[in-house]
Amino acid sequence: MFSLWDPTAIVQGFWQGAFQLLALALVAAFGTLIYQRRQARYALRDELIDSINQFAISLYRPRKLYQAIIDQTCDPLAHCADSSHREARRLETIYRALEDVVAATGQFRALQVKLIPLYGHDSEIFGYYMAIWRYLKDVRDRMGQAETLYFRGEGPDSPDAFYLLIDAFRYRIMLRPFVRRPPGLAKPAPAVLAELRRHGDEIYAEHFPEPAAEAPGVVATP
Repeated sequence: MFSLWDPTAIVQGFWQGAFQLLALALVAAFGTLIYQRRQARYALRDELIDSINQFAISLYRPRKLYQAIIDQTCDPLAHCADSSHREARRLETIYRALEDVVAATGQFRALQVKLIPLYGHDSEIFGYYMAIWRYLKDVRDRMGQAETLYFRGEGPDSPDAFYLLIDAFRYRIMLRPFVRRPPGLAKPAPAVLAELRRHGDEIYAEHFPEPAAEAPGVVATP
């Protein structure tokens, strides 16, 4: 007759229970590791979005101030009789606005370090990054030549195409999946970089369309 106190059965039961507990502990540890890793990445993504917000805020003031000066809607020395002094202050304000744009561009350049560990060289993310980078270069060139910052179809009362681009960039950062194995921060291969730039040019053209080319012999009407 089988005994409830059979030593062999007790030992067997003990080891079965121990192995089950060990398996559960390993599964729990693995799950905790995955959860912590995901949470860490979500925290990095939140930091990235905060950095984008700070960049957008840093760029808002110099762009608007510069455009107001170009449009002659902002002239704190309008009643100053000394025209040379007024023009010197105007040029000084434009120069400071350009300095602020260059500083904001440096902030945006640093975002690469935060993008790659999360998304690798994702073509969608970096397509928007390249489009914004191209916009910043165009703005810097326009300010250097005292040209308007309004693109085709834009005006004082129209939506700001640049901030629409920033919103689209931020939205895709929230939706795109994290890369499983982040690459190093080395420059991508030439073929990959060319594809990222091509995609960036497409996004740029979508937000900042160029004037349509005129047909030969057609005279533009004012």
